[in-house]
Amino acid sequence: MYKEFRPHPLLTSYVDAYWTAGGTQFAQQRILPDTCADIIFNISEDVITADGEMRILPGNAFVVGTMTTFQDTALNAGTYLLGVRFKPGGMSAFTGMPLQLITDAQAPLCDVASGWHVTLEPLLLKAAGIAAKVKCLESFLLQRLPAVSIVSGKIQNSIALIKQTKGDIAINVLAAQAYMSPRNFERHFLRVTGVSPKTFSRIVRFISLKQQLETLPNPHLLSLALDNGFYDHAHLTREFKTFAGESPTGFMQR
Repeated sequence: MYKEFRPHPLLTSYVDAYWTAGGTQFAQQRILPDTCADIIFNISEDVITADGEMRILPGNAFVVGTMTTFQDTALNAGTYLLGVRFKPGGMSAFTGMPLQLITDAQAPLCDVASGWHVTLEPLLLKAAGIAAKVKCLESFLLQRLPAVSIVSGKIQNSIALIKQTKGDIAINVLAAQAYMSPRNFERHFLRVTGVSPKTFSRIVRFISLKQQLETLPNPHLLSLALDNGFYDHAHLTREFKTFAGESPTGFMQR
């Protein structure tokens, strides 16, 4: 079971969605990079294990940083999760944490957002039902709306440009648009999103390609490669496999 909930309008610049996952049966899933970072709460009655070894008690939470490759996950029967998926830069805006510290990693919430676990985890534990927990989480975030800084505004504009061009934009152009040197721009971008502008652009291009493979009837891979800025079919396949763990052909056949 997987379900998403839309955020409050005041949070849409930071939060992509709230989501729940879990059920009475064992389930496996492959998670693909999406430029986002998540806070995930264990709303089960039992302890769960994250990152292969981190034990998360009922009511406690962990953070998943920006991913640069696929991750295979499994949910045991009776496991239930509640997550908030932050848009690029959203988690950094709320927590102030340099997001590159948890790229491709997981960490307890108490190590990422100082004091959040003390207040938020008990509130969610007391809230009865998914709807009440989501409302509680949203109220917590609304009370802590971050102030927009000049630098964060510039990085958000750069993120929008990368998405508009589907990742096909030079870093020096982005830096110039932000009125920063390339080195300074890359430093701020890495802190806010958890990845470099180049890696972020590659992920955005991968996401665009994945959507085309899902929606186009009988897509021709060589044409897709050239249309999406790849040198050839082999280049597209290598890049797609880096992020998805399988070839475009294998992805389409699933």
